[in-house]
Amino acid sequence: MRSILRTSRAWTFAVLAALLLLPSAAPAQWSQVADIPSRDVFTVWANGDTLVAGADTVVYISTNAGTTWKRSVPVAPGIQQVHTSLIHDGRLYAGTDVQGVFVSDDLGSSWSSYNQGLSGLGSLDIAELIVEGGNLYLATIGGGPWVRSLSSTSWTRFGTTITALQASNMTSIAAGGSRLFALGGFNGTVFYRDPGQSDWTLSLLFNDRFAPGLAGLSAIWTGKNWVVGSNIGIFHSANGAEPWTEVDFGFHPILFVGFAMRGHDLFTSLGAGGGTLIALSRDDGVTWNGLDSLFNAFVYKLARVGDSLYAGRVDGLWRRSIANIALPGDDDHSRLVFATVGRAARDRARFVFTLPEGGVITIEVFDVRGRRVGDVIRDTRPSGKGEIGWDASQLASGIYYARLTSMGRRASTRLVHLR
Repeated sequence: MRSILRTSRAWTFAVLAALLLLPSAAPAQWSQVADIPSRDVFTVWANGDTLVAGADTVVYISTNAGTTWKRSVPVAPGIQQVHTSLIHDGRLYAGTDVQGVFVSDDLGSSWSSYNQGLSGLGSLDIAELIVEGGNLYLATIGGGPWVRSLSSTSWTRFGTTITALQASNMTSIAAGGSRLFALGGFNGTVFYRDPGQSDWTLSLLFNDRFAPGLAGLSAIWTGKNWVVGSNIGIFHSANGAEPWTEVDFGFHPILFVGFAMRGHDLFTSLGAGGGTLIALSRDDGVTWNGLDSLFNAFVYKLARVGDSLYAGRVDGLWRRSIANIALPGDDDHSRLVFATVGRAARDRARFVFTLPEGGVITIEVFDVRGRRVGDVIRDTRPSGKGEIGWDASQLASGIYYARLTSMGRRASTRLVHLR
């Protein structure tokens, strides 16, 4: 991974350009966890006051909210990455890059193989491991999804739909509400399974078509929306199926995405070659505010304990306080929200907005050089949600930025125009 970062410095400027379009909080106070070496921490997981960080051959465990840490013995000879790790009922699990799953009943002082039943190409290369409803679920990199009851002695391959759609090269598996959710393949495909269903159901992030090259990387259920982080941005859906709405942060490709929740706050890390954007959504992934621009600092995953946000990075485990984050509009009972409808516009663009209070609104559109284009919209609207159209027929294909002004507040959104 370090070689990828060294050869991708140009993405630093793309990330910077994207961050300049987002409102930002005060400069972040990130500090490194001194008990963990300055090398790759590929995964970080939290539950209550317990944290687990997976590195190259070992995991680090804290049971007191990060105050002190224990280093495990090596999980197994010959591994290079612990991709996923967690603790359930006092048992520590680790999913590795080439040797499958291992368990420890003494918080990493010893390990045992947990691969009974796993077989076939890619089944021992673990992307993610979760516990849900008395079962363990695996996403494997090439071997598709697997399930194992916590009381059973063997893994079982879980459904055939993902394999049939050439999506066995998985990146993530998640659970929320009563739904399981899986990411796999590089065709804009995601999959869900509800109780009683024998197999997975396909959903398309572009809603009406496959999208070669589009890969979901991480997913989370916020309690209201399913949110998917991909290599081109974030998608959200109320039910984990069509219709999906894209949020494009303006820089591609995104290599890794992390999510963490605190109440109704959703944090994400979007890591490109030259750095990482840390952003916060307070409306279940619909709109975002930039928190931190971490240049030349690459984040793999996020986790939260109390009012601390943890980042597994290429240079160790880091944390920052999220106790008193202030964003534009936080002093109001509600915020000014502004977004486009759909991922691209043709002859007519549509904007949606939420106004904290009624009054005159102004919408202006600018090209990437800051020149205003097209007609200015001026209207009077009541408080709450609204929608309005805008004539884009005279625009050349390209990227534009729209700005909404209302009662002294401003919000911006990105507009992609196609002819």
